[in-house]
Amino acid sequence: MELHERILELAVSRSFFFPANEPYGTTGGFYDYGPVGVLIKRKIENLWRRRFIYENGFHEMESAIVTPEQVLVASGHVASFADPVVDCKMCKARIRADTLVEKEVKGWKWDGKVESITSAIKEHGVKCPGCKTGGDGALGKAYMFNLMFKTAIGGDHSSAYCRPETAQGIFTAFPRIFRNHGAKLPLAVGQVGKSFRNEISPRKGLVRMREFTQMELEYFFNPGKQGIEGFETVAGKELRMQVDGKTSEMSVRNISEQGIAANEIMAYFLALEWNFYIACGVDQKRMYFRVLGKTEVPHYSKGNIDLEVETSYGIVETIGNAYRTDFDLSQHAKTSGQDLSVFVEEEKKKLIPHVFEASMGVDRMFFCILEHCFREKEAPKSKTEDPKPGAAKDWEWFDFPPAIAPYDVAVFPLMKKDGLAEKAEEITAKLRSTLGAFYQESGSIGRRYARADEIGIPYALTIDYDTLKDETVTIRYRNDGKQERIKINELEGLIRKNIEAGRVRLE
Repeated sequence: MELHERILELAVSRSFFFPANEPYGTTGGFYDYGPVGVLIKRKIENLWRRRFIYENGFHEMESAIVTPEQVLVASGHVASFADPVVDCKMCKARIRADTLVEKEVKGWKWDGKVESITSAIKEHGVKCPGCKTGGDGALGKAYMFNLMFKTAIGGDHSSAYCRPETAQGIFTAFPRIFRNHGAKLPLAVGQVGKSFRNEISPRKGLVRMREFTQMELEYFFNPGKQGIEGFETVAGKELRMQVDGKTSEMSVRNISEQGIAANEIMAYFLALEWNFYIACGVDQKRMYFRVLGKTEVPHYSKGNIDLEVETSYGIVETIGNAYRTDFDLSQHAKTSGQDLSVFVEEEKKKLIPHVFEASMGVDRMFFCILEHCFREKEAPKSKTEDPKPGAAKDWEWFDFPPAIAPYDVAVFPLMKKDGLAEKAEEITAKLRSTLGAFYQESGSIGRRYARADEIGIPYALTIDYDTLKDETVTIRYRNDGKQERIKINELEGLIRKNIEAGRVRLE
């Protein structure tokens, strides 16, 4: 079984995530986060807020999901946000056309023209791969299918769409945020929220979804000033960069000075993203930034760099970085008829700011974290040696960094009787004022340890008979199963301190 198949099984059984609307049969591309997964997802999002918004003094907003058509006409989504598809004449299945032909015709690459796909299908006799009608699986002509979910507003049914990205709401809000928050450049605005893309064939679990969460940041700046405050704090950081197919380690300073990144601003954010991914548990040896080639970069961009992560599905793109110039604000100004330029005091003139964009997919990142943090039982060195105290027979667990673990600590009474459960509940209530505490009293203590490991809780507390005598508890560490005694009145401070430091052993 492939790792991603095992991860999907574990995700469903341990309440990380599962297909939405299961009683009615699942619809591809939609997933619900369960009670465990939603805690991890929120922690990822909040750590992003801390690293990218709060620590930099930037702004956050929440824009509307339903977007009037004119906004997306201006952004180019109505005209060009589409994939090539082809319909089966027999079973009426709609299939992603370029992917189908590339799979069926060795060495074929799409040139961007739908006519080329239709010709290739006819020339090579490509058929519907899943036709169950008993027919010949003949395919029609290829055409472009817009990926946005269309809806209508009000009684007059004005055309609108569920937003395909969170960025456009930031661009249209920029003039007001600029006026209300100092009227100075640079200005950065971030957002965490849902986006929607009507994928033809959603697949690979969280990797390709129809409804997903983005964490996006738009950094508006004077095009005459391509530097950024704080650059020197990250200039020496080494990142893995892939340029023209070759991967090597480069310092952030060299990435900027050698023009690998479009400017110092982009290089700075690459460093923040790298550190953020490591803090969330992604293996830095299995990720790299890929500099997109000239044919991959949009006409309005002065440079694009993606973060790519190695998984059992293959390479997964999880972050897109783009120097978008003044394209978006200029397009919205042109379409709306509004002046979106701003007055720059130091230059005594008005200009349309340029924009650097960092766009991250939360769900894809979540999946990568699950794969990279997945651990299995090590084979015992002898027949009598357990791989880990309290481990289940088939021991699988997640080595989440404490910062994103679903719960900070688990609390277990050794027994339900003799006042142990009451004492454990008392300790749990006290910890929950500042920490996420998981409480369970049923089952053997070994089985409860294993359950806590399975969902990645870094610390487990056992309340036993000595607790009632000396106000101490046993703390057990997830990663090695080792235990020690600690005073109850020291618990909260020590756990918080070590979570902050990213340690899975208290110091």
